[in-house]
Amino acid sequence: MHSAVRTEVDVVQSSFFSKRSFCMLSLTPITGLQSSLVALMVSSAVIAMFEPTHAIETAVVQDEVAAPPEKSAMEKFMVRKLAAAQRALEGVAREDFDQIRKMSSEMIDLSRHEAWERMASARFVQDTADFVTAVEFLDRMAEAEDAEGVSLGFMRMTLTCTNCHAHVRTSSVAHRDWAPLQSDAMLLTSAQ
Repeated sequence: MHSAVRTEVDVVQSSFFSKRSFCMLSLTPITGLQSSLVALMVSSAVIAMFEPTHAIETAVVQDEVAAPPEKSAMEKFMVRKLAAAQRALEGVAREDFDQIRKMSSEMIDLSRHEAWERMASARFVQDTADFVTAVEFLDRMAEAEDAEGVSLGFMRMTLTCTNCHAHVRTSSVAHRDWAPLQSDAMLLTSAQ
């Protein structure tokens, strides 16, 4: 009986190895046409490695502002948006949902002002849409009087602000001759 089991194992092993050798590919030497095709594919791969540089340059060109906005107009709106955001944060801290809703409405109105349309690059439009979406979420959470929801909404709004400002600092907007906005101390006092 022991020899019968051994025979079955031997049959399975020999069957396995015969299938394995059957599956192995046989490589043939590359001929003239095949070598030309391989050379063409390798050349295409090398060219494709350098193609993203062109795409990045195109994206930078498309990210430029349509027309530079006036410095004083931008400062005015940014100071107002920041003051509204600070008052919204005060509302979050005090669970003053009416104040949060009022400030949300003000920030949305400021974001839809024509001064922003002058900076209408595709990226800026997306950043503004992200900001408005985050503020609308903050407003819905304030309407629902959800303390945790307004905290989350304020954090989302803050992230959209920092993303947009990082974009503005790194794009062609940053290369304009603009002085920085008012200092934080001045903003805090002007918000009151």
